[in-house]
Order: sequence, then structure tokens, then C-alpha cells
Amino acid sequence: MTLKETAPVNPQAEREYLLHALRASTARARYVANILEQVGVSLRHRAVDTDAAMKWLADEHVLDYVQIGPPGSSQ
Repeated sequence: MTLKETAPVNPQAEREYLLHALRASTARARYVANILEQVGVSLRHRAVDTDAAMKWLADEHVLDYVQIGPPGSSQ
């Protein structure tokens, strides 16, 4: 899907649409980073064990962001 297929044909409107999409993406990225940090801090302070931390990450749908093992290895 390209921007042309979903956005208005007005160049200014296209710019605004893309800016809005970038702001929303940035907010989602910060949200994911905050969840990862929260789980990490809880694990560090022994508020949760590793099994609970993995379940928490899975429940928040952010487990895919955690690389376990060497780069390029299949999980």
C-alpha cells in the first residue's frame, strides 16, 4: 500500500497525513519502550520471575521485540 492509495490528492494534505502517521508511530514506539523498561525494572528488582516476565511481554504483545540468543538466530 502506498500513501497515494490512502491519502488525499492534495500535496499539503498528504504531508499532514504523513506527519500524523509519524506522530502516531512515535507514540506507539514510546509505549512499547515503556513496557519493555517496566518489565526489565520489575525483573531486576525481583518483583517478577522470568516466567512471569515472559508472560507479561507476551500479554502486552511485545515479546517479538525481545531478541533472545545471537543476532540472526531463529527463535
